[in-house]
Amino acid sequence: MNSIESDSTGNETLHWVSFPMKERPKAAAALILIMIVSALAASVMMQGIWWGIIGLALLFLSMWSFFLPVDFVMDSDGVRKKSPFGTEIRKWREVRSIIPDANGVLLSPFKEPTRLAKFRGLGVQFSGNREEVLEFIRARTGS
Repeated sequence: MNSIESDSTGNETLHWVSFPMKERPKAAAALILIMIVSALAASVMMQGIWWGIIGLALLFLSMWSFFLPVDFVMDSDGVRKKSPFGTEIRKWREVRSIIPDANGVLLSPFKEPTRLAKFRGLGVQFSGNREEVLEFIRARTGS
C-alpha cells in the first residue's frame, strides 16, 4: 500500500507498509526452515529443549523487521516508523546523509559514513517504491 496524499496546505505525505515476509515468500520459507533447523540443533547439542526455544526466540527477535509489518509515513516534517516495538521519528533537519541499499535507506545523523550510523540512524525499508521514497527524501534533505 503506497500512497502520496496532499493536505489542504499542499504538503505531501507518503505512506506505505513494509512487510518483507509477505513480499518475499520463498525467502521467508527458507529463513523459517533455517531457524527451525538451528533451534533443533541447539536443542540436541545442548541436550535441552529450552536451548532450542531460546535460540528460536533470539533468531526471531533479530529478524523482527522481516517477519512483522512496519508502517512508514513521510511528510514535510520528517519520517515516522511505527512497528510493534514502538514508534521512531526523525526530523529532516536531523538527517545529515542518506545511505541507500537494495532493500532500504539509512537516514544518518552523520555527514560521513561511520559505524555508529546503524545505531543512531533510522532504517527505512522499501516496499516496491524505491525511487519514490528516495526522491521524496532527497527533495527534503538536499542530498
